[in-house]
Amino acid sequence: MRSPRITLTLAIAFGVLLASCSSGSTTPADTTTSSAASAVDIGGREIYLDCRGTSAPGEPTIVLMSGYHDSSDVWNQTDVLSLLAPAVGPPVQVALAEEHRVCSYDRPGTLRYVEGLPLTDRSTPVAQPRTAADIVEELHSVLDVAAVPGPYLLVGHSLGGLLVRLYGQTYPDQVAGIVFVDPFSPTVPQLLGDRWAIYRDQLLNAPLDEAPLPSLGSPEAERVDLDASFQQVLSGPALPAVPIVVLTKTETFAGLNDLPGLPASEVDAAYEQAQSDYVALEPATPQLIATGSDHYIQFSQPDLVVAGTELVLNRVAG
Repeated sequence: MRSPRITLTLAIAFGVLLASCSSGSTTPADTTTSSAASAVDIGGREIYLDCRGTSAPGEPTIVLMSGYHDSSDVWNQTDVLSLLAPAVGPPVQVALAEEHRVCSYDRPGTLRYVEGLPLTDRSTPVAQPRTAADIVEELHSVLDVAAVPGPYLLVGHSLGGLLVRLYGQTYPDQVAGIVFVDPFSPTVPQLLGDRWAIYRDQLLNAPLDEAPLPSLGSPEAERVDLDASFQQVLSGPALPAVPIVVLTKTETFAGLNDLPGLPASEVDAAYEQAQSDYVALEPATPQLIATGSDHYIQFSQPDLVVAGTELVLNRVAG
């Protein structure tokens, strides 16, 4: 019999993620390759970086970027595949590492998917809030100091999609391709109009004393200035002409309830409509519809994320 479910509100997931496991807590998995992980010193603070596998000569290194509040656990723990069934295949990083070099990392202030859902202690805390540009510079420093060979194929989920988009705009010579996994578009505020402030202030960046988890109520918890970050993306250079693919959910955000003045259905509709912003970034961009998946496609259909990444790799090679 399964234990009572843990209710976890993830800001950029637009709702509540219901997690359960037979032991009553979530524990790290896939530790057989933990020796690949390291603490990378970037100017007096450390960032946890986990790189696995080997790339073929000339093949880009795959870099995985998590969504808002998520550590690298979402890419490499077997337990997370039970969160949103049915899942097929091993976690994304584990599967990709069988034939490619693939890295993930913990942004400061993000959640570990372990018992109690604490903030990561594997990366040094930083002052919050930050902007997308701050996070892009952090990742650039990590990859440089750790001598992770480029170019990079970036895979970004949710807010991570916005972040890898800005990385490509900022460092176009380093990016060979991008996979957007149900990405958060900077056009969502425009689509929501004056209701954007309701969504932003009551859920995405709610006051710390109203946080759904003690860890997210900490001043060290990840907090992103979303409006400033959107402007950085929209006013930045064009994305380089590289192969991209967009993966899009079909199901509503798990557990999203109506907010005062903002029905949940309108949030879903705006998010889905905004996906076209990413599809339009490059001609002939495939949009893979993750039928039956909600926002966490890498949990319920990790094999689809892997397939999308392989598709981009093939286009890069071609």
